Amino acid sequence: MKKKISKIIAAVLSVCLMFGVFAGCELISIDNERDMNQVVAEVNISRDATSMEETFDLLGAKKLTLTAEQLSDVTSTDSIFKRDLVAYFVSYGYNYLSQGTSIADVVNQIMDVLVERKIVTQFAVVYYLNEGEVRVDKDSISLEGGYTPVENSNALVMNGEALTVDGYLTAMEKGDTADKAAIEGYKYLLTDEEETYATYVVMSSINSAIDSYEIEIIAADSDDGTSSSSDRTIPTGANDRGDGYYPKTADGKLDYGIYTGTNNVSDCGEYEKVDGSTTVTRKRAYLRFINALRANYLIGQGEDISNVTSLNYFYMELKTQYEQMLINKFSASIALNMSSRIDATMTQRHYDELLEKQKNSDFSTFTTTMDSMSDTSFVLYSPVGEKYGFVYNILLPFNAKQSLALDDLKQSYGDQTADYYAERNKLFEGIKATDQRSSWLNGTEDYSYKATEYYGSGQSNRSNRLFFEDSFTGADPEKIDKYAGRLSYNGLVEKSEDGYKLTPNKLSVDDFIAEMEGYINYVLNDFDASSSKKYTEGGYYKNENDWTGNKEEGQAFYMVNKSVFEKDNASDRSIYANTIYYKGKVSGVSDVSKSYNLVESEISYKAISAVNELMFAYTTDTAILNKYYGYSLQTEAASSYVPEFEYAAQAAIEAGAGNYMVVGTDYGWHIIYVTFTFDDKKGEVYGGFKESDMFKEGTFSYDFYQNFKNSTVQSYISDRSSDILTKMHNDTVVKLNKGAYKDIASITL
Repeated sequence: MKKKISKIIAAVLSVCLMFGVFAGCELISIDNERDMNQVVAEVNISRDATSMEETFDLLGAKKLTLTAEQLSDVTSTDSIFKRDLVAYFVSYGYNYLSQGTSIADVVNQIMDVLVERKIVTQFAVVYYLNEGEVRVDKDSISLEGGYTPVENSNALVMNGEALTVDGYLTAMEKGDTADKAAIEGYKYLLTDEEETYATYVVMSSINSAIDSYEIEIIAADSDDGTSSSSDRTIPTGANDRGDGYYPKTADGKLDYGIYTGTNNVSDCGEYEKVDGSTTVTRKRAYLRFINALRANYLIGQGEDISNVTSLNYFYMELKTQYEQMLINKFSASIALNMSSRIDATMTQRHYDELLEKQKNSDFSTFTTTMDSMSDTSFVLYSPVGEKYGFVYNILLPFNAKQSLALDDLKQSYGDQTADYYAERNKLFEGIKATDQRSSWLNGTEDYSYKATEYYGSGQSNRSNRLFFEDSFTGADPEKIDKYAGRLSYNGLVEKSEDGYKLTPNKLSVDDFIAEMEGYINYVLNDFDASSSKKYTEGGYYKNENDWTGNKEEGQAFYMVNKSVFEKDNASDRSIYANTIYYKGKVSGVSDVSKSYNLVESEISYKAISAVNELMFAYTTDTAILNKYYGYSLQTEAASSYVPEFEYAAQAAIEAGAGNYMVVGTDYGWHIIYVTFTFDDKKGEVYGGFKESDMFKEGTFSYDFYQNFKNSTVQSYISDRSSDILTKMHNDTVVKLNKGAYKDIASITL
């Protein structure tokens, strides 16, 4: 999946942090509107043309050709008000204070942030007008609409006519207030998509603010009081629409609106009202929001509150978001200077350096090193002569009654005795697994949707409900990594007044194995389970007298004689082989090169995606969820896992990726699937960085190149941003009015 470079300069304020932040604050006393509207700083980079020219040279940019008059025209003085400082202090000050920073230092740091935002915004305007165009690094932006790729380059160029100072000033004349004029100027430098996205961010934030008030109102009016829920973990990236997402109509326009209760929620596009919302509760919430704005002097006399998008406050926040879009764009332009230099040679050199470092590292805690593995953290070398691997774990647990029976067995026989193991085997037969995703339907959020194509279709006792529609439908969905997304809820789902009435199917271990292998086959299309078999059917117990049950009826495992669990000596681990119920293998997984293990078209990735989804659906071991490859083990070393699980997992790892086993422990049934192994003979995990793969998504070389490129570019952006601020953040450009905020800086806790 394509990875975008994250932005170095983050948004300073969002709408949801603006509402009501001053009222009731114990640290800060707001005397009156005049105090709040004091100017605490003024910023104008045109006052220091010399430093600006030097900064252009540092960036390696085109020589600054704008005249002093032009610079003065396009960089009018930006004022920072005391309300901005207070809002940021209340919202973010705790983060600074928790690090032991004094109030005075926190205030000074916040002032730097607010000032530097203005400096970078003004500099970006000058930069683009001087360049006459907007060029950005294609991997550093999220919205590519309105740009044209430059052939054989990492660059995108913004569509439209050449940028000029006159064009910028003409655009500003469309605004009849200072904020609106600034907005029109910024729009001249933004694409239509960037403008629409900024509008969506503001609208969405205002809706979130009103939502918060409405949720409080609904809770206060409810006779049921508050309740807590334990929602099941969802996969990382589920319903993640990605940076730059905004809801669109069929013709590409913004499909979203602010719901105030005086309008119809159906007219607000993809906005979804909160549970329990009525027009009455929404109107009350909107009035609270308006009152908070009034209390903080953010609504002027005579403003029409019936139309929130006409408020000066709305334009103030829109201006802030436009500034952010411009800052992000400018970061992407800086990135272009570096990204075009990063080639296969530089990446190979970085690979060689990291490989050599790992060869010389301490391998005594290699499983800890494995646990840090991801598509941005790479394990390039493993110990030669030692076998390591990762496993997924689907735990089907004993129920409460069975757990009590297990405790009685321990009291009677002691644990880890032959009698205990033999009697415990009888309890495994009664374990019934159920789909654990009920909270994905009836929890805090309903993640389900009706599907037409899914695994389980045609089964009369199974629903047609899948999950995370945004991740799997639409023109360009952001798929969930290592998650197939086609496993329907295993049971009946009926609509009720309180949500859904769920009747999950209860699965024996054999039912679950059929579910697992059936789903793997569904995802892979051609999975052959012929190599899979129960240990009680394949002659793995050498002595036919080991069982008192009927093998033909499948009772042998549950009626095993205690002799199979008797040890020859205290260190004998062979008895754990007799706790394994079933083994299988997804043929072809081990044949896939480790460099291609996560390429979406490969059988290895498809199998992992199927088993990972089964794990989210059924396991009660929630610690395994969202682990990159699962639990890490060495095959010939003790671990912290229970011995039966450890033995089966190590045996499965020895057999290779794609193998799976079902084993019983004191926790219940464990379905263990091997996701990845390290070759104990080669040492170098991936066999090197391959230039031919650096643009093939999912390959090791692609991930390695992308990570190296992104981290290098981010460092470059940070360094160049620092150069700009070092030059431009001076007493000529910035005029501080410290007297206006000395009361905040002198607060004592």
